[in-house]
Amino acid sequence: MINEFNELKKTAASSKALIFYFGAVFLFISYIVFYQFAPLGAPYDNLVLNSITSFAALIVAGVSTAIFLHYVPGDHPRKIWKHIMIACWLWFAAEVIWQVYAFLLEEVPSPGFADLGWVLGFVFFTFALYYQYSAIKPAHVETVRIYAIGTWIVILLIPLLLLTLWGAFTIEDYIDFCYPFADLAVGIAGLALVFIFRGGALMRPWIGLMVFGISDLLYAWAEKTHMYAWSVENGNILSLVIDSSYLAAYLILAIGFLGHWMLLRRGLRQR
Repeated sequence: MINEFNELKKTAASSKALIFYFGAVFLFISYIVFYQFAPLGAPYDNLVLNSITSFAALIVAGVSTAIFLHYVPGDHPRKIWKHIMIACWLWFAAEVIWQVYAFLLEEVPSPGFADLGWVLGFVFFTFALYYQYSAIKPAHVETVRIYAIGTWIVILLIPLLLLTLWGAFTIEDYIDFCYPFADLAVGIAGLALVFIFRGGALMRPWIGLMVFGISDLLYAWAEKTHMYAWSVENGNILSLVIDSSYLAAYLILAIGFLGHWMLLRRGLRQR
């Protein structure tokens, strides 16, 4: 493990990684500038903001594809990364669909085709985790399957119970509250691999999904309490934190994937 951490440090300090980090910081700062100062005016500032988010999702999909193509047919990780790659492309498609709706109609229908992309993305992330855990514990495949199904039942029930208790159930609110629990569940399941693998490159991408969960939960709460609309109209920092953390989650996911890809390209040199 020490040897792997040394390789991770070298990967993070490489020229390609540094260029990528500077690019990620540039995107994040550009997002904040357009969000706060709106230099182009409506609706073009929102077009730029949504385009930055879609571009970040495209980077995630592209790097995940590069990792998938690194493995040859017959390699078990290829099956895992195939499902991660599909999930990422579905999320990119969802971002683009959402962006088009937002630009043309200003109001994005919910549920809609964008939601279909995000939901299917979660399904493929689940398949990826299932195959990963099945490879680690082949004798407990049935247990892994039961845990996966049980987790999704809980994810679907928690928002239903909360909104019903609050007496404010709508399909739109239900979808908004499902996303953070799904993000957190997938992120936690991925981070659990840290303890199984005792650290390493695989742990980093899942941190981005944890950030997605926090961002989505804040958005669902702010939207339900009407704090989000108030914050946008009054220039409050709350909406900036929610929306910029969503972009940050994509960038963290991209950095995690990039580090994994570069580690595969470099290989682990034995002492």
